Amino acid sequence: MILTTSFNDVVKNAKVQWREGFNSVPKNAMQMYDVRTVTEKTSEHSQIDGYGFAKRKQEGESYTYGSIKQGYTLNLSQTRIGLMDAITWEMRKFDKYREIDKKMRKLGEATAKRIELDLTHQFTFGMSAASYVNMDGETVATTTADGQNIFDTDHTITGGSTTFSNLITTEFSSDGLEAAEEKFNTFQDNNGQLVMVEPDTIITGRNVAVVNAVKKFLKSVNEPDTANNAVNVYAGKYKHLVLPYLATTAAGAQDSTKDNYWMLADLKHTDAICEISENPTFKAPSVGGNGEDFETDDWKFKSSACYDYGVLDFKWIVGSTGATS
Repeated sequence: MILTTSFNDVVKNAKVQWREGFNSVPKNAMQMYDVRTVTEKTSEHSQIDGYGFAKRKQEGESYTYGSIKQGYTLNLSQTRIGLMDAITWEMRKFDKYREIDKKMRKLGEATAKRIELDLTHQFTFGMSAASYVNMDGETVATTTADGQNIFDTDHTITGGSTTFSNLITTEFSSDGLEAAEEKFNTFQDNNGQLVMVEPDTIITGRNVAVVNAVKKFLKSVNEPDTANNAVNVYAGKYKHLVLPYLATTAAGAQDSTKDNYWMLADLKHTDAICEISENPTFKAPSVGGNGEDFETDDWKFKSSACYDYGVLDFKWIVGSTGATS
């Protein structure tokens, strides 16, 4: 039997198991974000674009004053997630060590998986909507600061009336990749100046056909998608990032209608922001007591985190629904 005198040792082992569970979940979606630690509940983020080009100065004349251009604003507000479970009297009585370890590992996994799900679904649902209802019944915005879907055909800038598209409908292929690359050549900042963005990562879900297509494309010796002997100009050009929850419902279940989604992004200059005020944390009854709940005789353990996230601007990423139209 696991006695109350061994409570402190149980807590220490439970934390190890929680950490192993948390670390076992790949943090792929987080790679798309600028992750920051904050101490305030709310924060405001805005675009500020530079001066554009320096002006010619003639002999004896004054320098031209430059002008910084203010863009749109994104507001974030911290919200908390958490999950709790208990080691029952019966589990302690009958030395269910394996079951106890499994519970603690799963608490760690659940926390990491929820963060990945949330960060991924910004892009999943941002492909076609301005918001979605998550598994907790909350409405989550999937717009950039200009009020448009993250992936849309009519993004705007504050310094002009021209609209811009970062959404295509072409499946992943040579034509699709070139169409996505060409979108980056059209982007302008809020001063109306061209934005020099160099995408470096292809992002997909777990669909085997799409994942393999990307791998073949990037590793082909000759030109992919053709039978000729032309050089593959894409070999080594891009990294490939797989998001396990890209093609899922709001509840995290598989959704085959999103299997062909893919994105091209410049992760060196991401404008997706994730702010964390409480890092994923494992909590147990106080070490030094026996930790027993009076009403149930349970030892209760929980896992929590507090964060918020959003996408400020669209000019670093292009998305495709993967359906040729």
